[in-house]
Amino acid sequence: MSRKFLAVSIPVLVMLGVVTAYAEEHNHADHQGHMAHMGGDQRQLVEFPPEVRVHFLSNMRGHLQALSDITLAMSDGQYDKAADIADTTLGMDSPSAAGCKMGSSLDQKATPPEIQDHQRMQQYMPPLMRQAGIEMHQTASDFAIEVRKVSKTGDSKLALSALSRVTQRCISCHASFRAQ
Repeated sequence: MSRKFLAVSIPVLVMLGVVTAYAEEHNHADHQGHMAHMGGDQRQLVEFPPEVRVHFLSNMRGHLQALSDITLAMSDGQYDKAADIADTTLGMDSPSAAGCKMGSSLDQKATPPEIQDHQRMQQYMPPLMRQAGIEMHQTASDFAIEVRKVSKTGDSKLALSALSRVTQRCISCHASFRAQ
């Protein structure tokens, strides 16, 4: 994929991320009034205790930051760096994946505090939301595999397609659920 394509794609992805973050953070009466006028927000409401909601929204902003960092690394030709970011912040072995993994243990002694925070989220997430999260984390791991190949092949088309699948999982979840 050409640098020109990446140069256009990155600002678009960043702008979409900013809009999504703004919408999540600014759930004010004017926004709700607009949604009511448009037929209401049909997404499933997921109610978190305040401290878990704060962590959950911070986690979502972290995902957006990771996507921004990944696209920036790719635009600079740093494909291994993009893969490392995906693996450590979004992939199946990342701390944030613990919040979606069904049956994760809350053993306080064996689990680091960061993982415990992510695991607390799962108690309040509906099964379909956890499944959407697992799918996003799995597609991020798949992306990491594809983007590592770019250094050898010089062809980023499959990696960009895999990255698109990651963002589509994000969009699908945000279109289905809202946090309160």
